[in-house]
Amino acid sequence: MTTYKQFSQFASVDNQNQIKLPKSNFKILEKLPTVQDREIITKDLPKYTSSTTLRATLRPYQKQGVQWLINLYHQKLGGCLADDMGLGKTLQTIAFLNYVKEQLEPDQTQTPVTLDLFDTPLEHKTYLGALLVMPSSLIFNWYQELQKFVPHLTIANYTGPHRKKLAPYLDYYDIILTTYHTAVRDLTQLKKKQFRCFVADESQQLKNKDSKLFQALHSLEIPHKISLSGTPIENSLSDLWSQMQFINPNILGSYPFFKKYFRIPIEKQQNAERIQELKTLLAPFILRRTKEQVAKDLPQLSEQIIYTEMLPKQEKLYEQEKSAARNQLLHIGTHHHPISKINIINTLTKLRQISNHPQLIEAGRELPSGKFQNVTAYLQTLLKANKKILVFSSFVQHLECYTEWSRVEQVGYRLLTGKTKSEDRAKAVSDFQENPEVSLFFISIKAGGTGLNLTSASYVVLLDPWWNPFVEQQAIARAHRIGQTDHVTVTKFITKNTVEEKIIQLQERKKLLSDEIIAIDAIPELDQSTLKEILQ
Repeated sequence: MTTYKQFSQFASVDNQNQIKLPKSNFKILEKLPTVQDREIITKDLPKYTSSTTLRATLRPYQKQGVQWLINLYHQKLGGCLADDMGLGKTLQTIAFLNYVKEQLEPDQTQTPVTLDLFDTPLEHKTYLGALLVMPSSLIFNWYQELQKFVPHLTIANYTGPHRKKLAPYLDYYDIILTTYHTAVRDLTQLKKKQFRCFVADESQQLKNKDSKLFQALHSLEIPHKISLSGTPIENSLSDLWSQMQFINPNILGSYPFFKKYFRIPIEKQQNAERIQELKTLLAPFILRRTKEQVAKDLPQLSEQIIYTEMLPKQEKLYEQEKSAARNQLLHIGTHHHPISKINIINTLTKLRQISNHPQLIEAGRELPSGKFQNVTAYLQTLLKANKKILVFSSFVQHLECYTEWSRVEQVGYRLLTGKTKSEDRAKAVSDFQENPEVSLFFISIKAGGTGLNLTSASYVVLLDPWWNPFVEQQAIARAHRIGQTDHVTVTKFITKNTVEEKIIQLQERKKLLSDEIIAIDAIPELDQSTLKEILQ
């Protein structure tokens, strides 16, 4: 019973009384004793060699990543490429798509269409038909990378109002770029098309199995699916189930089964046996490499935490708000006042804002901030040494405190937030990278944590800690990535005796879960016990 327990959990019996195990669960067979009537059939897989049409030189680990994607493609299985930020997930994916394109034979049944003046009239072609879905902030980066590395492929930017004119011709493009939001809105239109591959970048967007986004994209019947994400687990193992269900349906069973068999025993009981079982099932389908493992030629990265103290008036305001939150907590969770995640988030957000700068909650009052004084002094030192600096914060209003300081000090800067338009975003990146007069780049951590190559910066400042340390690592990777030649220094500013210190402690404690599964950081659950601990 012990030997065949896991096999029985994932296998099923068909109407001919034959036991069937999904192909994606093949790792389970490796633990079974050899029996006479069992034969695992494997086929020879092609060895990848860099194509002359790919205008890039792949590093050894990148070639391995492309080979891994090719193997899954030929086995008709999906995969999640979860390399560290800055190791070239985009390039590896482009190389893989280029490989698939080169394996295709011209489709003699397709009516030739002339898309530009340089097309040969009546020439039969086969288009790759790869649908790439991503956050809107990454569209311009993907478009630039595709143009750079595979200019021979036809690329459609299926976003904005002009996409309606493109819709009838999507079958005649190799690569179709679109956003998650657009894909949901145009789901009916996309379902009419014959896509060969589906790539979901920043696929943690699909973590909520009950969301409209997950349901919509899961309904697209596309033969081969790839997800790109450094963090398949953000909040809980439910995120992992959703992403794996997307690329390899039913690999982890139904969600009720997964919750009972894996999630509760692992999250609540730290069941080592179930952790190992889950790792075994996922190992063939998640490829995760760290910078330390594969990019030994990257410059050194050093991190430091600078602890700052609140000024008297700032501390008084913080203690008042913390006392009010404690009193409110006495009523939260009772029968008459059930716990609300919104209440918890609002409470913690207000305390975090005061820790940074009182002006974030009382714009009209001129209350000073200890952190602001320390950060600006630190920036002055770096600016005198002609350094380029990235400055990240969770709060746009917090960044604006520093942009105002930059104007007064006459320091060249750029600002990037969620409201920055795509074309302005590209220009801001270019200005910072190439203009020696632009020394500071202030970036909202959620808007600028991905899709940016900012290797001209050798210093990264994190103004406030975020619950998920992976988000911070994404921010750091904007500078510490391939192409960087300088030592990169990361400085986190933490206000002592505040919620910020608690966040750092919770990061360390809670990340152990995902480290056990696939070596990725997790966000702490914002439950009532967490709030009580923070308000101690």
